[in-house]
Amino acid sequence: MAPPPAKRRKVQIQYRDNKRKKPYKAHKKQFLESGQRGFLATCNSNEWDCVKECYNILNQYADVLYGADEGEIKPDRKKDEKGHDSNAVIEEEGSTDDGNDIADDLQKQIKATKEKVKRRFQVVETGVSNCVFIKTVLENPVPLALHIIEDIAKTKKQASRYLTRLIPVQAVCSVSKEGIVKAAARICDKYFQTEPTTFSIVYNKSYKHNIDRENLIKELATLIHAKNADHKVDLKHPKKTFFIQLLKNLCCLSIVDNYVRYKKYNLIELARAEECPDNTDTEVKDDKEAANDGEVVEAKNAEKVEEKIVYKDKKRLAETEGSNAKKTIKIAADS
Repeated sequence: MAPPPAKRRKVQIQYRDNKRKKPYKAHKKQFLESGQRGFLATCNSNEWDCVKECYNILNQYADVLYGADEGEIKPDRKKDEKGHDSNAVIEEEGSTDDGNDIADDLQKQIKATKEKVKRRFQVVETGVSNCVFIKTVLENPVPLALHIIEDIAKTKKQASRYLTRLIPVQAVCSVSKEGIVKAAARICDKYFQTEPTTFSIVYNKSYKHNIDRENLIKELATLIHAKNADHKVDLKHPKKTFFIQLLKNLCCLSIVDNYVRYKKYNLIELARAEECPDNTDTEVKDDKEAANDGEVVEAKNAEKVEEKIVYKDKKRLAETEGSNAKKTIKIAADS
């Protein structure tokens, strides 16, 4: 016999309420912290799609350079001189006929879960809209980013739709003048204690900060010249670019190659560009264009001078003709 409608309705409400009360575990967000390194990605909209494109591109090229990501860290198993596994020998000696103890099995499982590797690439929150940071466990993200940029510039294949810029970040520090200079000193040794080269400093910020831009750039320039006094500043075609990006409460630092030549690491513009000429070729073209511009300016100036001379001559002729006409009129009147 079916229950009455009122009781049936009460059961349905209880079932619905119990279903709604299921615990919901929200995903724990990770935030950008000082001391991390990775990739700074920018997009115009759709940050989640930008993150997916970052994962696809980074994993694709990282598998080529470093091999596939295994997903777990295998504990280092020490081998003796004969090549036998010492850990296996210890396990065999510690095992008994009755089998391993349950507590030992549990401890081994706990260790195995703790020894899981961190993901090679992981997105973290920056607190800035349309700005994504992908942290990495790689020691230096610059070679991977440069490999991606060079491949896109060579193949001319557009690898992203929402991802625009992909800039490697070697150091993340607090937004303070002392912290930035200290972090910059750590990464400058590898790139500027070499032969003389050209460099530039790019300073960007997302929020208002109390840092004096000019003084900071001067200190970084003196820091670079302290490594080698023969380094020269070149804002048009620098070989090395010191990239500074101030976010909400942290600063991203990196030293990248051919920043201007590769369209400021803009993947979309780089795929649309015809060719990426070398620095020497661009310098020669600029010199030729400047020379041609100078010749054109000189020609125009010469034409203007000639026009002025002709105008003055015509004016003088008109004045002389007018004066002669007046004289003839006076002579005729006197006669």
